[in-house]
Amino acid sequence: MNETTDFSTDAASPAEWFYVDAQRQQQGPLSADALVAQVQGNRLSVDTLVWKDGMSDWQPLKTIPGLLPAGLLAAATVPPSQMAGLAADAPIDSFDIVYAGFWRRVAANVIDSFVMGMLSYVILIPVMLVAGLSLGALGGNIPAEQEDTFGLVLLLTYPLLYTLQAIYFGWMQSRPAQASLGKMACGIKVVGNNGERISFWRGFWRYFAFMFVGFFTLGIGLVMAAFTDRKRGLHDMVCNTLVVDKWAYTQQPQMQTRGLDIVTKVVLGIYAALIVLTFLFMMLVIMIAIAGQA
Repeated sequence: MNETTDFSTDAASPAEWFYVDAQRQQQGPLSADALVAQVQGNRLSVDTLVWKDGMSDWQPLKTIPGLLPAGLLAAATVPPSQMAGLAADAPIDSFDIVYAGFWRRVAANVIDSFVMGMLSYVILIPVMLVAGLSLGALGGNIPAEQEDTFGLVLLLTYPLLYTLQAIYFGWMQSRPAQASLGKMACGIKVVGNNGERISFWRGFWRYFAFMFVGFFTLGIGLVMAAFTDRKRGLHDMVCNTLVVDKWAYTQQPQMQTRGLDIVTKVVLGIYAALIVLTFLFMMLVIMIAIAGQA
């Protein structure tokens, strides 16, 4: 952050404005009064690009109704530093990257697990019917004479299911959205260490790294995302990937969401409720069983 951000503390109005400096770097947030003070001190031009939540894009200061006094608009001069800046069409460089927190990633995985579960059943049910198995076998009700057949079906089908899931994640994360359905819903995406879009094969093997880390570290490698500096799990470190807000590494980084978004809160709330209900149901079954033996 450079010296022009010293005006960011202002009690008169909320610090909600961002601006682009002469090097096309995002600065802020500042209050409206602080922006006016910057122009009055000849530190910013009336042509400086500014943005706040609710605006569709960056706009010059002079075009924002009521932001600058009329007299200041007429008397304002362009600071030499602004005149010597980069080309007007140069990309805006933002150093403000919001990394996806642990709970946003959990919510995204809950949604993706549901999607993958549906995909698994779409494949398993026809295979089982072709093999002559009843659908009750999926719930654990396997006739003794069908146990071998059921085991063979799983042995042949599950490698296919995991491969299809890896294809799904590799394809979704290498698309422009850079995110699976779960991550899209929670407003996050997967990128390389420098914010670049990852390739299909990188996303493909990242899925298997995720499964490997989750299984062989008993989930510890995944929980690492809650404590590491850039919110990376062990599989992210292996694959050189980051999980960030969907607006990170874009022309509008100020639109990034810090903390939990609404979708994440709803998903986590429903998930927690289901866990509690499952626990209570199990306790009820155990109590009924104990009462029946008394």
